[in-house]
Amino acid sequence: MAEADKKQYEMIYKGYLKGHNGWVTSMQLGVKEGRDNFLISSSRDKSVLIWKLKPEGVEDEELGTPFKLLKGHSHFINELSLSNDCAHCLTAGWDGFIRLWDINEGKTVRLFKGHTKDVLSVAFSQDNRQIISGGRDKTIRLWNILGENKYTIESAHNDWVSSVRFSPDSKQDLFFSSGWDRKVKLWNKKNMSEFVPTSPLNFSSQYLSSLALAPSGAFIASGGKEGLLKIWAIKQKTDLSFELEQARAFALNSEINALAFSPKFFWVACGCDNGIKLYDFKGENVFADIIMEPINETKKEDEEEEEEEKGKEKKAKRIHKIGVLSMTMNNAGNLVFAGCTDNIIRVYEIQEKKAQPNNINGIITTKKLSLIHI
Repeated sequence: MAEADKKQYEMIYKGYLKGHNGWVTSMQLGVKEGRDNFLISSSRDKSVLIWKLKPEGVEDEELGTPFKLLKGHSHFINELSLSNDCAHCLTAGWDGFIRLWDINEGKTVRLFKGHTKDVLSVAFSQDNRQIISGGRDKTIRLWNILGENKYTIESAHNDWVSSVRFSPDSKQDLFFSSGWDRKVKLWNKKNMSEFVPTSPLNFSSQYLSSLALAPSGAFIASGGKEGLLKIWAIKQKTDLSFELEQARAFALNSEINALAFSPKFFWVACGCDNGIKLYDFKGENVFADIIMEPINETKKEDEEEEEEEKGKEKKAKRIHKIGVLSMTMNNAGNLVFAGCTDNIIRVYEIQEKKAQPNNINGIITTKKLSLIHI
């Protein structure tokens, strides 16, 4: 672990990506040869876009352009999952189907049929050979890469299955799920059985919609309607079974739609109904809090109309609040990508705090934070 860093940090707006015609529901960065070289995103416009990103340091607010469009779903795409070799991606649709796409060809190569209602979540295993999915039929399904439904957990949750994730630690043979029944569940991949907690755990008082795992596989974060971020330690017991133990709980006071751990440091990026909040695990505080503002917003300079305009802007924000539905971070842990309900992807940079920050697309508060590797 790295030693605590006494510096102060902030999130600065860098630019945007425009291309979708619906809410941006899911995103991942494609990494080849140790660098981030493309972004892939899904949307309620029923499409997937693959973006060519401009190099860091380029002075341009528009930070990328879409170079490939994937279409096939007949309803909203709720989530995507990119294979570790960046050759394929999976999409989960409200049409009840999962599609496996060849990234280079831009075509569907497998159609997964089995869910009886909307598919809300899908994920590749670390070796790209297995796939899990969950949806509104309350089932969790295990598939092989050929599209064969190898196992189904009926009534995996007592309500919709909102999120499924494999452990990034391939030695653990674990996967996780969250649901609208307000629970996070830990599963044994070998026999598809649940590791039942020895005592009841208080996950949430309202539905859960998002899960994220730390890169080490040691922690999992959950969030949802209640607006309470919870981080759980994954513990192995003496009988070689596993259980969850609450490590942190922090009230964000806004519904949590998406979560992403920093690849390098103990930060969790939270996409909320009212913007982005960056939580520092070690320091136990939110060190950046950004409210989404419309892109290219113009402000009147007439001082006599300033107060009137402020009142109008506040009213407009209440009516046309911009929420964040999806989050991802780059490998260096210094860039945050936020997919929003105005169909735009915003990009922010985490950097050492300057005397006079120049942020034009968010309202920011900063605190000291600790940097520790996870």
